[in-house]
This record gives sequence, C-alpha cells and structure tokens, in this order.
Amino acid sequence: MTIADTAENPATTARSSFTAQIADESFQFRDVEFDDRKVTGAQIAAAAGAYLATDYVVLLHLLNHEIETVRPNELVDLQIGPRLFVIKGDGTERFFVDGLALEWPRKSLTGGGIKFLAGKDEDLDLLLEREDQPDKVIDDDDEVRIGAPGVEKFHTRPAQVKVTIIVNTRPKPWTKKRISFAEVVALAYPTPPAGENIVYTVGYFDGPPHRPEGSLTDGESVRVRDQMVFDVKFTDKS
Repeated sequence: MTIADTAENPATTARSSFTAQIADESFQFRDVEFDDRKVTGAQIAAAAGAYLATDYVVLLHLLNHEIETVRPNELVDLQIGPRLFVIKGDGTERFFVDGLALEWPRKSLTGGGIKFLAGKDEDLDLLLEREDQPDKVIDDDDEVRIGAPGVEKFHTRPAQVKVTIIVNTRPKPWTKKRISFAEVVALAYPTPPAGENIVYTVGYFDGPPHRPEGSLTDGESVRVRDQMVFDVKFTDKS
C-alpha cells in the first residue's frame, strides 16, 4: 500500500531527506524535499503552498497510472519517489481512459493532460466516446469537460495523421504527430551537404497553439499541424 493510516509507526531510515515531485493543474512538476519518509496529505499541501489543506485536493499518481485521493491525515510513503498533485478544489470528477478509472479536481482537462495521467504515448489519438454521434478525436490542446452529467469515457488508438508540412518552401507529406530535429533536416537535405563540420539550424512557425513558433536543436521534437512551416539552414564550421 502506498497510503498508510497515521496510526502506523513510520519506519526508521538512515536517509536524511526524501523527495517527491509535486505539481498543480499546470502539470509543471518540481522536486520537494521532506525530512520524513512518510508525510501526511496536509504536509504535502503545505509544501505546495496550500496551508489550508481542506481547500485543496491532494492526488497521488501511482506508477500504474491509477490516482488516489490523499486525505489530510493520511500518510504517503516517500520511499517510492511519488508524483503528486495539489490542486484547489473540494472534490474530484471521475473519467475512464481505456477502462482505467481516473479522477481530477477540475471540471475540464486538456487531451494532453488526460493522456499524461493515463500514461498514454503522446503519439496516440485520444477519442471521446459518444452514444449518438461518432467518437470525437481530442487534440492535445483541446479542453474537454469531464464534469458533465455521467462519466466521460475515452479510448486511444494509433494516430491517424496525414498532414502537409512546408520544409524550405517545399511541401512534404507527414504521417506522425511529432517531428524531430533530425527528421526535419533529413527532409530539407536528403543528400547532406559536403563538409566535416556542418551545423544545422531549424526554425518553424504556424505550429501548434501552445508553441506556434520557435526553433529546434538536436534531440528535440515538436508537434506538427497541417501547413506548418520549417526553415532549415546550414553552415560549415570547418
């Protein structure tokens, strides 16, 4: 069990501190250190700046992607290096992803947030199940109301992507949700330029709403959208 009753005697340990990852509804995690191996929900809320714990919901995100609500007097074992959310609210809304029951303290959540909580690869499509209409594909940036009457159900499937991106003014078909720095360079220069010290720069615009323009460096990738534009240049540093 990851949550223990406060009556349990905490196990002694030689470690001087324990770390938990804590985020709010923005999914921006930060490492927080505690002196004790087991801490209460109220202590977790206070560490996140929520000193009136009854006004906040503390969620434990388990390794199997299940979510448990932590009451103010319950203990969480930090030995497992848990990931936690502290979000203002007085209850949670339930929803399902591929049969996995999840909960969230807000009445809406983005498609990307739903996939993150369910542990689903971002390259998968997320679909909202509907009885009287075809299932609706939910983009990562789409806000979905999960607090509607009834319980929302979602399922995932391999992505069905077919877009055209513009690389150095030339249209290129693309069938994945993301494109990496190396993939953009390969599209721009199928035959690499001669030289032993070639350095590439990749810029883009007309990208996804949360990151419509920017640049990529080696090892990075970005979500694509139809008619997204990439500009790839190279210099010879020899």
